[in-house]
Amino acid sequence: MHLFICSSKYAILNSINTVLNNIKNSNGNADIVIFHRTDDMKNLSERIKESKIFGNVYDFPFINNMNVFSLFKLLVFPKFFLSKLTLIDKSICPIENHYNVLVSQSLLYASLFRRINKNAEVYLIEDGLSSYTSRTVDPLRRSVYFRLANKLIFHGSLLSNVKKQLLYEPEMYSGGIENIIKLPKHKSENNILCNRLFGYRDNTLYNSHKFVYLGVPLYGLKDLMLNSNDAGDDLEEKCKFIIESAMKVPQKTKFIYRLHPIENIDEDYNKNNCKFDIYRNMWEIECQNTITDNHVLVSFFSTASFTPKMLYGKEPYVILLYKMLGVERFAVTI
Repeated sequence: MHLFICSSKYAILNSINTVLNNIKNSNGNADIVIFHRTDDMKNLSERIKESKIFGNVYDFPFINNMNVFSLFKLLVFPKFFLSKLTLIDKSICPIENHYNVLVSQSLLYASLFRRINKNAEVYLIEDGLSSYTSRTVDPLRRSVYFRLANKLIFHGSLLSNVKKQLLYEPEMYSGGIENIIKLPKHKSENNILCNRLFGYRDNTLYNSHKFVYLGVPLYGLKDLMLNSNDAGDDLEEKCKFIIESAMKVPQKTKFIYRLHPIENIDEDYNKNNCKFDIYRNMWEIECQNTITDNHVLVSFFSTASFTPKMLYGKEPYVILLYKMLGVERFAVTI
């Protein structure tokens, strides 16, 4: 029996693709846990339940923002506190030790549920470009509190050995897991199902606009540098200048500005040179429906730039702007 553990729409989409393609005999043999990172997860969860893709769908609040003490309690007594946290029915909680495979987007979730299912194998499922590096399995990427608890209290069991990883492009992988399972491209016959599950709204904007800027919270760019001191105090202003200069280049059309989910920008921003995508469909589903080989995707760097190719085999033009920042040691995750 498989248990998929997700807190992002992308991880849920990849889990659905895994089951629909019966990877590792998962079709008809899988449950899913959904941590509600955003408010719209509730409706998504209800639609997934109606689809019957998974035998059981379990709902929990987002735990990544827990304080250290609460997270510690959850890891020490997972059965008790998971049953308290469940959002739908307090009597329904995946606490039984009957899963032999845990498929997770992160080591934190895998560690939590492996505390209950001690004999289960742990697989990681693709959750962005960082999945292709050692970043997802490197213990040093975990918080110091997590590492201390793992060593002193759990005797190394939290960072259990990941047996396999499910990826769309195994040949791109440069991390430390030897056994990679290839995820197939999404099948066109599943498009209608995915549109319904993820609440896709018809959007003709991309049919008439070729250039797409993929937004990113500029304040977060420093965190992706090997040395954030290289950035300088004017990094955000420099980024804005590069973006606005790029958007002035096309003479006969405007850029589409595709907002990042946590980006906060007024929709009147640079309205002479760009139009905001007000539909805000899930990007991976937008790529399925409207992105073509003729589009030009522009970003500083982003998993979203590669989504059309990795999930659907499409090949739009991709322009990455990060080298224009003049920072030599920029930690791009590809």
